[in-house]
Amino acid sequence: MAVKTYSLKKDGNEKLSAHFKVKEFRCKDGSDKILIESGLVKYLEKIYDHFNCSSITISSAYRTPKHDKAVGGKGSGNHVQGKAVDFKAYNKKGELISSKEIALYLEDLGVKGIGYRCGGISTSTHMDINYRLKKWYGDERKSMSASIGSSFYTYLGVKYSTKKTTAAVNVRKEPSTDAKVYKTLNKGTSVKVADTDSIRRDGLDWVRVKIGSKHYWMAEKYLK
Repeated sequence: MAVKTYSLKKDGNEKLSAHFKVKEFRCKDGSDKILIESGLVKYLEKIYDHFNCSSITISSAYRTPKHDKAVGGKGSGNHVQGKAVDFKAYNKKGELISSKEIALYLEDLGVKGIGYRCGGISTSTHMDINYRLKKWYGDERKSMSASIGSSFYTYLGVKYSTKKTTAAVNVRKEPSTDAKVYKTLNKGTSVKVADTDSIRRDGLDWVRVKIGSKHYWMAEKYLK
């Protein structure tokens, strides 16, 4: 993955992926140059699939140094480098998905730059892809600093209930029967289940489970 330079005039309608075009990442000052880190598109598509979105709208992606300063930036950050995006995601009913669920999912994916409640809005999220930097988790309603700590699960007070498997069951990296299997648990194994919204897919309700310090997915029907 790398940053690529585009022209709004020449490349604006070029499709970057199934759901995103170059022009969606343009600077709001109307400049022709657009920088886009391909990793941003990759993770936006993952969000689109994971939440079965009807759409994702980008409020801010690439910024020229001048525009970045005009909106309160330093003129040299990840937006200026084409490595950041602020966005809102909508489910199939056209309802906004909470930044809480987006942030938890991005943490599951291993994204290092996550801004919860971007701009102070509970349904807006910031994501940046800067491979040289360490983890940056922030709550933008409170501060523009890395104020979260090591995990959104801890910061957001996600609680867990302990359940047991009713059969031998696969723990997967995504909520899908096609997703890669992390491990298989034997019948009667105790599992910590995160108290967050479940996802319906492949005819099953999927829940997050905590194994060690990481989160994976299991079909809820195999837990009691």
